[in-house]
Amino acid sequence: MYKNARPLFLICETPLHVGSGSDLGIVDLPIQRERHTNFPKIEASSLKGALREAFESKLVLSEKDDSKAKSNLITINKAFVYDDGELGFDVKKRFSAKEFLKETFKENSQFSGCISITDARLLLFPVKSLYGVFAWITCPRVIKKFIADLELARITTSFSADDFNTEEDKTTSKAEILKNNNSKQQAYLEEFVFTLTKDTANGNVDKLAKWLKENIFSATDTSYWATKMEKDIIILSDENFRDFVTLATEVITRTKINNETGTVQQGALFSEEYLPAESVMYSLVMFSDEFSSREDRMTAADVKTFFEEIPNIVQIGGNATLGKGIVRTKFLTEKEKEVENA
Repeated sequence: MYKNARPLFLICETPLHVGSGSDLGIVDLPIQRERHTNFPKIEASSLKGALREAFESKLVLSEKDDSKAKSNLITINKAFVYDDGELGFDVKKRFSAKEFLKETFKENSQFSGCISITDARLLLFPVKSLYGVFAWITCPRVIKKFIADLELARITTSFSADDFNTEEDKTTSKAEILKNNNSKQQAYLEEFVFTLTKDTANGNVDKLAKWLKENIFSATDTSYWATKMEKDIIILSDENFRDFVTLATEVITRTKINNETGTVQQGALFSEEYLPAESVMYSLVMFSDEFSSREDRMTAADVKTFFEEIPNIVQIGGNATLGKGIVRTKFLTEKEKEVENA
């Protein structure tokens, strides 16, 4: 039984391709999407594997002390589940890790991990804007689901799901992506024009933008990205948001040239879909006591403390050698400035 949960935010520093396999549609290699909404997502298994590799890199490969590296490797296998068959080549090279783990877990290697990770959902999607370069868009359905997921983690906010039932397209009171046109406040997103209602100071959209800025960055962060997040968030209808995340992702055509003929090699012309840089996603990470009878078994609190060591930068998805899938992480702990239920 998982005893507590905390949100993990993922901010794409470079385009992200977590693929769903080949497709017969326009794009040969599309990204993963929710079946019922068509919103982009990252499958929990893909995310968990990437995070495990990141922990191994930070706590095992980068640890100079062999005894500490071995201790960390044991902890990783307790938390993520025992698996000696998926050790990276560098980990095996560091010391005889496979044999070491078999000896360590010889009495009990059949147990579940004590970290559970949900699918990563899309929270904010960046769209090209005529003013302000780009804006982040979201929609009532996404916000309501986000609030419901925060409630699972026993986190309350100053904005509620009922605050986003309006049919109006809205933005923050500080938005810099608007153009005044015949007394109408309009945003030019891609080739579309939206008439937006500016929120009142400290209104619901302002509260959402401020909460995201303070928890993804910090209350005192005055950097370009933190300041922009507090200003340039737009709430569109569910349908318009769905259309943008379906049609405004990055699609890249790749090819390979045959060195002998100087032409495209047969079968080597294909297209790939990417979630654009600056996209913001989130997942819930849940923790339980270690599922074993070992005397040194970890409690849920121990596991959460271990997970707080998550690297700030991880690589997720395909085309790592092309610089794709570089993601900045922000794990929201109880120490952060947010309010929990009693």
